[in-house]
Amino acid sequence: MHTPVGRTKFLLQLTFGAGIYTGIYISQNYEVPRVDEPGKLVEKIKEFADEHRKKSAAEQLIHDVKKNAKKLID
Repeated sequence: MHTPVGRTKFLLQLTFGAGIYTGIYISQNYEVPRVDEPGKLVEKIKEFADEHRKKSAAEQLIHDVKKNAKKLID
């Protein structure tokens, strides 16, 4: 008979394997966009939070200038 630890390890391995199989199936059969590097995702989240945070008029002006300058540089 399996011990609780052995059963837990087996279920974890089974779940992991099913997740890998599902990921491979989806990537082969559907157009899934690539995921950015973690650092880029964190940067995008910060930008999104900054854009949706209430700002004073001066903060908004500085934000708009920085945003437009970044567009020009890119």
